[in-house]
Amino acid sequence: MKHILKYLLVAVSLMLLIKCSSSFAIDDFFGIKMPPNESNYFKIVAYTESSGISYQSSPNMNPNILAWAGLEGGKLRVKLINYSDSPIQLNYDSDQFIIESKDGVEFLCLNGNIIEYNNLSPLLENSSVELLLEIPQNFWTTVGMKNYQSANESYTQDIWKGQNTLIIDKTDIKYIRINIGFTTNIILKQVPKIE
Repeated sequence: MKHILKYLLVAVSLMLLIKCSSSFAIDDFFGIKMPPNESNYFKIVAYTESSGISYQSSPNMNPNILAWAGLEGGKLRVKLINYSDSPIQLNYDSDQFIIESKDGVEFLCLNGNIIEYNNLSPLLENSSVELLLEIPQNFWTTVGMKNYQSANESYTQDIWKGQNTLIIDKTDIKYIRINIGFTTNIILKQVPKIE
């Protein structure tokens, strides 16, 4: 009986450790729904954990549809939040998560597994969804390249990532652009940290 109790305690401890270690702060970038041509009017003024985020926006922007993002090595973690009156349809084939660097280079993140991604749709009213996306090494040479070692004919299911070891420094990012369903554009900018 002591052995069973000992193994149970070890199992519970491991589960708590795994659960605690998988929760990351997603507060590197913040954005709201806006027309892309108005992104210069969106400015993050301040952020603290106690008072939240303050920003400037234009009347054409929708603060009820927002996103937070954080970099985790070669991954981008995004939390989409829908406080609007209608659901948002997610679509694996058309949704894009694009990182643009300060020197104008674009990195299109890979959406992951098509079934898991589409199972998140629709993003209902007053709900949120969290995505963990892969950052490819180079937009033009990595995305869409066929793995020559594979017999799979589908480009969408078998994308070759090559020697994908790129880690993007968040200070090099101009903004993150999220395009969902051809109608929802969210621009995320870096959140200033309080020292």
